[in-house]
Amino acid sequence: MPTAGSPSPSAAHSLFDAAAPSLTDAEVFTLSEDQQAVCDHVRQLLAAPSGSTTALVVTGGAGTGKSALAVTLLGEALRAGYRARHATGSQAFTTALRKTAGHGSRQTQQLFQYFGTAADIEPGDLDLLVCDDAHQLRATSNTRYTPASRRSDRTQAAELLDAARVVVFCLDEEQAVRPGQIGTRTYIETAARACGATVRTLHLDSQHRSRSPRYDAWVRRLLGLDDGPLPPASWNGEKDGFELRVADSPGELEQMLRATAERGASARMTAGYCWPWSEAIPGNPLVDDIVLGDWRHPWSVKGNRAVNGLPPSPLWALDPAGADQVGCIYTAQGFEYDYCGVILGPDLLWRGDRWVTDTAATRDHALDRAAAADFNLWVRRTYRVLLTRARAGTILYSTDSETRALLHELADP
Repeated sequence: MPTAGSPSPSAAHSLFDAAAPSLTDAEVFTLSEDQQAVCDHVRQLLAAPSGSTTALVVTGGAGTGKSALAVTLLGEALRAGYRARHATGSQAFTTALRKTAGHGSRQTQQLFQYFGTAADIEPGDLDLLVCDDAHQLRATSNTRYTPASRRSDRTQAAELLDAARVVVFCLDEEQAVRPGQIGTRTYIETAARACGATVRTLHLDSQHRSRSPRYDAWVRRLLGLDDGPLPPASWNGEKDGFELRVADSPGELEQMLRATAERGASARMTAGYCWPWSEAIPGNPLVDDIVLGDWRHPWSVKGNRAVNGLPPSPLWALDPAGADQVGCIYTAQGFEYDYCGVILGPDLLWRGDRWVTDTAATRDHALDRAAAADFNLWVRRTYRVLLTRARAGTILYSTDSETRALLHELADP
């Protein structure tokens, strides 16, 4: 088992590279004390005599090491001879784990599942099921593709709880950004008790991604996501070395990102989903869907197949060939890189002393029927996800001049 200590700066950086060795090597990640406490607790639960199911709810903000912890728990359980699986509600994240940790081994790939496949696991078939990004839980595992003969009224949470005697749910409920994502701490605890499970809760505080332990709190305050929200605050990253800059054009943002890449850093550009996302056609260039004046750029490849040597959307954040396309919430959530550039689109505008959102500005059909208040919250949460992907620095650009002025005021005090 990894030993506790100060969080390793490279731990987040090597999550996907380290996923495969972490299944066989106990010393891949250096865990913080709060991560170690979770591992110790899970070890005790697995060693205890079989009885009722135990649900362990692990909460933590962006960059607190939930995903590294989830992979570590899987690896330790497998090495100890337990039957274990890892699951998420994200196609992109699970695909990336299968590609990296399970490369060349179908058996290893099957260790990484989706929440919706829990119905195929026989009740009690596993000792441990680790559910990462549990904020993406849905009411049931039924989809529009589920045959009538396989449709079920059972909740997705109940199916997951049935699958193993110890079920770990790792979540940041404020990363629930779309309708139907219902995985809050309260919901999971209530669902677990309804299934007769014992419930335990632990929290992660240590920062493993950003060089600044204060940056996520600054983003939350900027976007008014705290209870009793305070006005946005100025940023001063000199103490902990996290860069925050504001560009005056998308071209300038692109140049700033390229400069970081030339220094050997990993960098990606993301944007709010405010422009159409065209299908990629083999043999043709990607469509420059994002048009801002004279500046034009394509989204990442849409879908699960590579096109013209460019990675499919689930691998956009990992494949070096994805660096010249723009990502969105569906390709960026769960991933990280050294520097991120974020284009705030016309769906989020600063007016006077508050954020306003424009439902007409989105091209995300998942939000078509969203109530105004829900839309406002989900858009602000979406930008929080996009703004917290970086380890070393974030570069912001808003398509709106008044919003840009606010960002300059905060980032250039």
